[in-house]
Amino acid sequence: MKQQKGRLVGVMNARNRPKAKTADDAYRHLFSAIVDQRLLPGTKLSELALMEAFGLPRRAVSAALQRLAWEKLVVTFANRGAYVAAPDAAEAREIFAARIAIEAGTTEAVARAGDAAAIEALSQNLLQERALRAQGRVREAIHLSGGFHMLMADLSGNRILAEQVRLLVARTSLIINLFENLTGLACWHEHHETLIRHCGEREVEAAVALMRHHIEELQDGLALDRRRPVAFDMLGVFGETA
Repeated sequence: MKQQKGRLVGVMNARNRPKAKTADDAYRHLFSAIVDQRLLPGTKLSELALMEAFGLPRRAVSAALQRLAWEKLVVTFANRGAYVAAPDAAEAREIFAARIAIEAGTTEAVARAGDAAAIEALSQNLLQERALRAQGRVREAIHLSGGFHMLMADLSGNRILAEQVRLLVARTSLIINLFENLTGLACWHEHHETLIRHCGEREVEAAVALMRHHIEELQDGLALDRRRPVAFDMLGVFGETA
């Protein structure tokens, strides 16, 4: 299997190409690949390769990349092209501070309402994540773990805050790839079960305090003083869909 300049030769074809008919479709594929850590920080996003991957014209691929750049998930350089963003330590700390401020509010709203349907939706998310982890499907579990926070924000009823959480979770995925400390991240996701219980019992103060602690612990588990070098080949990222 050879990779020619700007093309993913032998990887993309009519059978395995991701379903993409519009720029929005390409955007969603790229966004998901960032959240579940298939696209790593610093990855060069060749327009020609993405055109082949999605079977879309340059204009659609360019529009998807521009949207991701506006959301700070991609950076572009004159005469060099687009790359997946690679936040530094200072930006990482700002992202976690923003998450603590915003998710305290979304958690408060969900806990104050104590809506049974919302609690069930959160519980189903947790059950699915655990099942994926048990099966060794780590990337999918990571996606659902971040999805828990997006779901909590959606259930708050505040669309503006929910959109901010969606973007901050994606940027957190990039940070974890750059600064991950495996020993520090071993159990942080286990807080989700307790959060669900607090929300179901309308224990607002406890739920908010735990969400703050949860995000702080995630930050504390990262080695922000040791940024890892990242080398990644885009070949095959979007070639697994049958």
